[in-house]
Amino acid sequence: MKVLPASPSVLPRDRGRLASWLSDAAEKVRTAAVPYKVGDVVLGEDPFNGRRLGVVAVIRGSSLGLRTAADAHPDLVPEVLYYDYRQVRMPD
Repeated sequence: MKVLPASPSVLPRDRGRLASWLSDAAEKVRTAAVPYKVGDVVLGEDPFNGRRLGVVAVIRGSSLGLRTAADAHPDLVPEVLYYDYRQVRMPD
């Protein structure tokens, strides 16, 4: 009986591409439910963070990071507040 050398079924670089593709696909699935995109101007309402107008800067899962204007004092740095996307709406 002749013994054939085993060949690798998946090359290491193909595994990396597959892992990258799966990671990108999982990220799209997690953020697909959010009806807003980065750069939209929205109004976030939360009993803990209050009502803030801001620009969507970050989308992670079902959370939106709103970059708000520092309107209390000109020396303040703009801050990013995180809201669940269900607590955010378009301003009137």
